[in-house]
Amino acid sequence: RTSMSDPCGWMAMLERGMGMGMERRGLVAYVEAQIERDIALGRLHPSGQFGSEAKLARRYEVCRGTIREALRRLAARGLVVQRSGRKTRAVALDESLTLENLGLALHDVRSPNARWLLEGSFSLKRQVLVELLVDCCARASDLDLDRLGSTCFQLQDAARWESGETCAQVEFELLRQAARVAARPGHVLLVQSLQRAFMGGAAQLLPLMGGEALRAWALCVTAILHERDVQALQQELPALLKARDDRVLDAFAPVPAAPEAPCAREAP
Repeated sequence: RTSMSDPCGWMAMLERGMGMGMERRGLVAYVEAQIERDIALGRLHPSGQFGSEAKLARRYEVCRGTIREALRRLAARGLVVQRSGRKTRAVALDESLTLENLGLALHDVRSPNARWLLEGSFSLKRQVLVELLVDCCARASDLDLDRLGSTCFQLQDAARWESGETCAQVEFELLRQAARVAARPGHVLLVQSLQRAFMGGAAQLLPLMGGEALRAWALCVTAILHERDVQALQQELPALLKARDDRVLDAFAPVPAAPEAPCAREAP
C-alpha cells in the first residue's frame, strides 16, 4: 500500500502501471507543466527562488528525481536558472518569454499583459502574411499562385464548416506555403514558431480561430492573388486581418471596463 503522503511510493506505483497507469515520462511532463504554470501565475517566492527538491517533491507529490528532471527541462527552455551551490530560481517572465512559451503569459487572461502580448503576436502574424503575399504576387509563377489560391479555398471552407483548430492549421499552411514560394527560409522558421505558439501554449485560443471574419479575408486573398493586386494586399487585407484578430482578442481577453466616474454631488 502507498499513500499521497508518501510521494516516492506513489510515483513507484504509477511507474509500475498501477493506479492511473501514468509512465514516468508523462509524470515528468505533468510536473513540468505545473511548475511552468506556477511561474506564470506568480505563485513562487517573490525572489523567484524554488525551495529544495525535497520541498518541491512534497508540494507536487512526486519523487525528487521527477522534480530534478522537470527542472532540468525547464532550464533547457530558459525558464529557470540552475547554478551549482545555489537555489534554482525562475527567470522573470519578461526575460524568458518567447513565441514558443507565449502560453505562460496567457494563463491569467485578466492580466492586461495577456492581451498586450497576444495582440503583439497577432500583429506579427499579420505583417508576415502581408509581406509574404506581396512578394509572391511580385515574383511567383502562375502555378505557385494557383496553389496558394487553392489553400485559400480550403481556408474559406474550413472557416464555415470546420473547427477553430482546423482553421488555424490551414491558416499556418498558407503562411508556410507563401514563405516557401517567396524563397524566405527565415520566414519559414518564423512561421513555425508562430504556429507552435498558437497550437501549443495558446491552445485555448483555437476554438476562436474560425468564423465569418476569417472567411472574409480568405476570400479577399483569393481574388488578390488571381489579380496579382499588390495595392489591394497592402491597403485592404491588413484591415480584414485585424478585424478577425480583434474578435478573437475580445473573446479571449476583453478590454477591462473603465472604472465609473464618481457621481457629482448635487448643490444644496
